Amino acid sequence: MKKLALIGLMSILFVTLTFAQGDPKKAVKRAKSNLESYMLDQSKKFDKLIMAKKFIDFASKDETYGKKAKTWNIKGQIYNALSSNVQIQRITDPSYKDPYPDAAFTAYDAFQKALDLAEKKYQKKDALNGMSEAISGLSNAGIAAYSAKDYKKAYDAFNAGLEIHKLLKDNNKKSPFDDKAQYQNQLYITGLAALTSKMYDQAGKLFSQLKDDGFDKPEIYDGLYKVYKAKKNTEKAQAILDEGRKKYPDDKALMYSEINDYLSAGKTKELVSKLQNAIKGDPNNASLFATLGNVYDQLSQEAFKNKNIAEADKQFDLAKAAYDKAISLDPKNFATVYSLGTLYYNKAANLTAELKKLEDDISPAGMKKYDAAKAKMLEIFAQALPYFQKAEKLEPNDRNTLIALKEIYARQNKIALSKEYSAKLDKLTQKN
Repeated sequence: MKKLALIGLMSILFVTLTFAQGDPKKAVKRAKSNLESYMLDQSKKFDKLIMAKKFIDFASKDETYGKKAKTWNIKGQIYNALSSNVQIQRITDPSYKDPYPDAAFTAYDAFQKALDLAEKKYQKKDALNGMSEAISGLSNAGIAAYSAKDYKKAYDAFNAGLEIHKLLKDNNKKSPFDDKAQYQNQLYITGLAALTSKMYDQAGKLFSQLKDDGFDKPEIYDGLYKVYKAKKNTEKAQAILDEGRKKYPDDKALMYSEINDYLSAGKTKELVSKLQNAIKGDPNNASLFATLGNVYDQLSQEAFKNKNIAEADKQFDLAKAAYDKAISLDPKNFATVYSLGTLYYNKAANLTAELKKLEDDISPAGMKKYDAAKAKMLEIFAQALPYFQKAEKLEPNDRNTLIALKEIYARQNKIALSKEYSAKLDKLTQKN
């Protein structure tokens, strides 16, 4: 093993010395010959491609050969091969990790330089053909980046494909995106990557182009709504959302965007029917039930402030039913469990304000009312307790949960427990 390692090291040193001696002309020739050797047997001669890469990287940095179209065309071909080799490797090993994830970008840059430096027609033709081949690698790179949540890189990859298409068309060449559906799909995924990476100007331009080009699908309306919303153009956001909802009333994405729009505008009463319709189309969506519970909770609080106790209780029951359904669909969702605890906590807190009004009446009848109201308040706090206890198990360091537990235990006269949660809060404060 040591002997083999030594031979490998000597090989690397030999290549390094060859480069150091500076013979870019030979490096270009050897890069080309190694590439050709690899192309004859791609499954077995990957080492030839690696050598081709080393030679061309060296030659492209040379002051003279770095200004030749031939050098850059060969470099583009080599990096195209590195990019496509990943797909070959993944036929036998789906988990194969790409050793050169930016190869498609390098290929594109190389062909661009070759095109700029081209002095002969065939050199220009080779560069354009190479760019056309690079689209596939760029698409794969974009998909990989998007899956890895590197949305800016995904946008760069997809947009490079669009730039190549334009170059090919400007030079009267065929393009993989000559098919209208393929081209529109490329515009859409590029726009989506731009939107997700908060490049709102680019996303808006692409989605608008698609809309003008007849790509009349709900995704475009939702995309443009989000662009206008992010740019705080409320009028345009509302207009495009209304247009999309009229054309595609059953589209879930547009429905959810409308729900969020109503939420942000505080249109709670109007929102109930929107959520109920959404639930009909998506009955197993815990988030919809949780949102509906939140809306009913807000309506309950509003009714209580207006001293409409019957309506407040009615909305409270509806909120509880919605939250219960959400928890049954997603038992470990902290936000929903906490919200149900808060529903009870707020109702008990409302009774606390009523207690203060009864304190001044020390008549037997007044004291009886006070004791009854206090007992009811403590009962509701006790109903909130198990939800906050469960919320704490799901999120042990949530400050609001710990505060609620501390307060409930204090009202129940469980002073030791209340102090325990007070200490937890102090510890959490010190950490932060």
